Amino acid sequence: MNWDDLRYLLTVERAGSLSAAARALGVVTSTVGRRMTALERRLGTRLLARVPEGVRLTPEGRALVRTAAAIESQLHSAERGLKHEEGLLEGPVRLTTGDGFVAFLNPWLARFRERHPGVRVELSTDTRLLDLTRQEADLGVRTVRPKGSSLVARKTGQLAWRLYASSRYLERAAPLRSPGDLANHQVVGFDAALSRMPQLRWLEEWGAGRFVFRSNAAVAVAGAVVAHQGVAALPCALAILHPELRPVLPEVELPLEDVWLVASREARKVPRVRALMGFLAERFEESRSIMLGVR
Repeated sequence: MNWDDLRYLLTVERAGSLSAAARALGVVTSTVGRRMTALERRLGTRLLARVPEGVRLTPEGRALVRTAAAIESQLHSAERGLKHEEGLLEGPVRLTTGDGFVAFLNPWLARFRERHPGVRVELSTDTRLLDLTRQEADLGVRTVRPKGSSLVARKTGQLAWRLYASSRYLERAAPLRSPGDLANHQVVGFDAALSRMPQLRWLEEWGAGRFVFRSNAAVAVAGAVVAHQGVAALPCALAILHPELRPVLPEVELPLEDVWLVASREARKVPRVRALMGFLAERFEESRSIMLGVR
């Protein structure tokens, strides 16, 4: 016996006939009749008796309807409790991340607030790593695995990097057929504070040192490449947002970058922080191909 069988029986009892129950359930009368016959066969007892005005319950049928009504009431109470619990998710969640993640985090956060309108996300793109253990933020999207037993970290995927330039820049610049040609090209890059990243060290190893623009913001670096200033190493997920950018030396594979969701153990206990952490983990999983630069 399952709940669907009991739901049909309850509807028959309330409607008073098989045809009226069928209309209420959105099925044909014969379907209701078959379900009731099958239920009686499984239980080994009659539940309904035919009468001129439709059907009436047998004593066994009335006993089962009382049980079904109690189960229905419990299900409705549980549903109301879940909705009430979701409604209790309210208050701020301080989220910190690099500015390169913001473009696709924004629509995700909008979807999260549709589920939990009482939660207010405060997004920080500070270039320094905020200290989650000192409650400078509740949740972080990081590309470096955190250290320390006071933090909870969840790896949510990887970011692929490639070299990009605008079509206009490539039309007027020297040929770029191998990494060694980078020495003859204008380079757009990150400032000295970020220059030790593996993807950027790779540029230095190939002699790409003619920097014409540098910034500590990924969005600014991408914008300079869009403005035809030169070649840059960019996360594919960020470059994809700019259709005017073209991959350069696509056969060259730059080191992948891990993506982590991080919270302090205390913050992780807060329901709204835990809800946002789980929600973002799902979105990163859905966007795995985008993060890896697979269009």
